[in-house]
Amino acid sequence: MHKNHVLVLAFLLICGCCAAQKKVFVTVKAGTRLLDVVPFAERYRYPAFITGKVYYKSGTFSDAKLNYNLLSGDMDYLQAADTLAIANPADIRMIVLAGDTFFVDKGYLELMMDGKVQVGLKNFYQLKDVLKKDSYGSASSAFATESYGSLQTQGQAVKLISSEDRVFEKVYKYYIATPGSGFMVFNKKKVLQLFPQQEAEIKDYLKKNKTDFDSGEDLLRLAAFLQTL
Repeated sequence: MHKNHVLVLAFLLICGCCAAQKKVFVTVKAGTRLLDVVPFAERYRYPAFITGKVYYKSGTFSDAKLNYNLLSGDMDYLQAADTLAIANPADIRMIVLAGDTFFVDKGYLELMMDGKVQVGLKNFYQLKDVLKKDSYGSASSAFATESYGSLQTQGQAVKLISSEDRVFEKVYKYYIATPGSGFMVFNKKKVLQLFPQQEAEIKDYLKKNKTDFDSGEDLLRLAAFLQTL
């Protein structure tokens, strides 16, 4: 792909990504259902279930009504009146849904940039804190160490209803890959590992361009630069 085309594509992706990347925290009060506080529109990637294609590593594919569940980290599908999670993600190569591509690698990663450098986004809700009640009935912060059950979300077991206030954060986690590397967390160390021959150029770019590795905008700009190396 021509360098200018890569940069234009990256700019468009950056604009679309940053519009939805503000930090979001959700507090679920004690005795309140998690699913009531995080309604469908915020629980899923798309406003409705959409017909998409599931491509398997075996070379076959199937069609289904799909939607990505940000609470559980699963790709859900409709079967009659039931909503179910795909049970065999390890057998899937990719899912194409509403023009977007999801790879199954460290969960479902939405492809944000393609080419010799790929950027994947894992978007999900994460349990950040449990607000425990003190002897006066007010809430104080304490890290969640208990097992919650009922809903598996990103390796955490979370009760749909709890006796304590809980705080969830909507997380945007970026991954980077090159042909044959598989996706890895997008940080400076991994970038230098992927491009050892271009270390000097990359360090020069980072010196001239302040890069926050927690910012999707900055990461996509860096990825656009890496495409040109």
